Amino acid sequence: MTARLILLCALAALTCACASAPSGPPPPPGVAAVARDRLYLTLPLPPGYPEEKEMTQSIVAAYGPRKVAFDALVSLGPEKVTVIVTAPAGPRVAQIDWTRDGVATRTDGAPPPGFRAENVLADMVMTHWPKAALETALGGRLQVWDYPDGRRKLVRGGELVIDITPPVRYADGSTRRTLTNYDFSYSLTIVSREPQ
Repeated sequence: MTARLILLCALAALTCACASAPSGPPPPPGVAAVARDRLYLTLPLPPGYPEEKEMTQSIVAAYGPRKVAFDALVSLGPEKVTVIVTAPAGPRVAQIDWTRDGVATRTDGAPPPGFRAENVLADMVMTHWPKAALETALGGRLQVWDYPDGRRKLVRGGELVIDITPPVRYADGSTRRTLTNYDFSYSLTIVSREPQ
């Protein structure tokens, strides 16, 4: 197996585990399950990020004892979002393009069963999008609590569902945040670096 295929399989296993709680058919295109009881996030068309921004990210995804690390080149904007997933310091594995026409995914080889770009994008929206846009995408099904230090909590009836830590800034200009999804029992530790 090539490194790309191994990483894609690991990502698919983690993505399936993280988003497999709802039973039945998968959500329609452009929609991601973000919590139990079929609580969905609908990706806005176009993406509507409020500015043009580029960054690299190093991500460690954990689901129980399983962990997988990968890197991403991320380009955010009002009309288009592109995420290029790579093996750590390695070759490209997948590219996700999100525009007003929807979400398109290209992988090196066939994507593993259950791999959904919408799940990757939903985690980005929950972490990076402005509060009002996230509330619209969630359709009022979760409350969004933002704090002055940058922490964000997504809450259902007083129960914490998703916790996103405030950004920790390092001397090299990078920031680290952790998204923890308590309903689906996974976490993402994300270190982001913007071009100097």
